[in-house]
Amino acid sequence: MIRNESRRTKDSVEIEIRAVREQDRPDWCKLFASYGHFYDQQLSEKVLDRVWGWLMDGDHPTSGLVAVKDGQIVGIAHFRPYCRTLSGSSACFLDDLFVVPAERGRGVGRRLIEATSVLAEKAGWDFVRWMTAQDNLQAQQLYETVAERTEWLTYQLSPQTGREA
Repeated sequence: MIRNESRRTKDSVEIEIRAVREQDRPDWCKLFASYGHFYDQQLSEKVLDRVWGWLMDGDHPTSGLVAVKDGQIVGIAHFRPYCRTLSGSSACFLDDLFVVPAERGRGVGRRLIEATSVLAEKAGWDFVRWMTAQDNLQAQQLYETVAERTEWLTYQLSPQTGREA
């Protein structure tokens, strides 16, 4: 269960971190589309509908948080558990983290990561893991202060089925 949490950031701005709700869809769609644009991905309505469906489906492993300032969503985080076969345990993968440009550097991303970490601890997951682009230096500045950079490299193989990844 994700509880609402409201706290002031270093700029004395009230930010509420809470679970994404059905009424958040219009603002969430704008932010998620902006996140896609940031990574040069055009998100179709089909993709927006699918991911939104995951977030609203209590049986789907993907969950979402939003950061709300003055009634507007200014940040999103999507995460899910994953199995760690070598330890026989689970951890959390933070798939998406996005903060509107005007709010970057004001603690919103940090708050979303902290809230994800609290939920991971409550779920008994070993840790929270995520990745970012090598050229996303602004995000890396934050990440270096809240987490440890791993030595793992990421590879990707697309099956030859003709489907989009």
